[in-house]
Amino acid sequence: MSLKQNRSFKIIFLMGAFTNIGDSLFFIISMWYVANSTDVAIYAGMAGFLFTLPEALLIFTGPFIDKVHPKRILAAAAFGQLVAIGAITLLFLTGQMEVLYLLPLLFLSACCSAITYPVEETVLPQIVKKEELVRANSWFSVAYKLSDSLFDSIAGLMLVAVSVSFLYQLNFVIFLLPLILLKFFTFPRQADEVEPFRLKEYRNELKDGFRFVMNSKLKWMVAPLAVLNFFTALTIVALPYFSNELSASPSTYGFLLGAAGIGSMTGALLIGKMEQVMNAGRILTLGVGLHGVLWGLMTFSQNTFTACVFIFFAHVCMGGYNVIYASFIQSMTPKHLLGRVNTTVDSVITIAMPVGALAGGVVLGFLPVRGVMLTFTAALILTSFFYLKTSIDQWGREEEQRV
Repeated sequence: MSLKQNRSFKIIFLMGAFTNIGDSLFFIISMWYVANSTDVAIYAGMAGFLFTLPEALLIFTGPFIDKVHPKRILAAAAFGQLVAIGAITLLFLTGQMEVLYLLPLLFLSACCSAITYPVEETVLPQIVKKEELVRANSWFSVAYKLSDSLFDSIAGLMLVAVSVSFLYQLNFVIFLLPLILLKFFTFPRQADEVEPFRLKEYRNELKDGFRFVMNSKLKWMVAPLAVLNFFTALTIVALPYFSNELSASPSTYGFLLGAAGIGSMTGALLIGKMEQVMNAGRILTLGVGLHGVLWGLMTFSQNTFTACVFIFFAHVCMGGYNVIYASFIQSMTPKHLLGRVNTTVDSVITIAMPVGALAGGVVLGFLPVRGVMLTFTAALILTSFFYLKTSIDQWGREEEQRV
């Protein structure tokens, strides 16, 4: 059965796309609101911290994902999103919204989003043939980046034309769609085939995922990304301030994120052809390094157009190596461990992001914005050299022969 004929794949694909559209709008609206409603940069750091913390906590959800029926998890996550966005909308409509009220609701929304993605990654190999896994991941990546780029740009433009309150109301409608689609989704595994969750086994199951990663070559790819993501979080906090230096219009922030999203989508589209001429490990090594060079050029840009061009090409690199990265993990991991391993990996590589976001809020108080953003360039280039030193390109060839 091809992907186009696979009903379960099409439904989970649309659910993921709508969820990502909602996340994209929620992220840009909330970060822009926090950065522009107060002069205290630490609030932006706290917002970044709360956005990224749930991903770092995903390691504790692996056993739940493996033991609890996916439809139940996805339904609970979708409902939680509606509660969070509904409360924010109500606060705006009653004129009581403040940054300190937004932060905990932001955290609830981020928690619901964070658990959705590893559940989808766990479902995917069970509804798609192994030989179509890279293609399916590529479709997901393209859909996510397309929705990111399109709605990041639209949100930036809409911030000029309509109120923040209206955008949150639109967000509520978008988050309602995955809950409706979930009603039509049939999971290949029956509910009675899912083993019951037992609290006493929880600790051992968490160790299973961590042990698998540490005993495989995945650790050489995952560990540097944890450090890299610390600096990624710095840029998440710094980017609204960087866009304000380029232009006072909120549309600039949307254009930067939109260009980044289009670049990531383009990279995900091109990765299939790149795989035919270069092994996955080399794509990862070169992609990370080139990403760093292009990000540095973007940081020195003096106008919006030039910055958008460089951030586009930087994210072409990132979009490509992210698809390869996800496919490697899925192809190397036994199906019964996918939930635990996916959440372990996601948690390890994002564990530094909450700390990085808080650090960003602090350092922006006394360091120039562009100086903070250049630290990401240094981190990317050093990570590329590390991958080169550990011969990940050779490891990529070995995995291709095995798969």
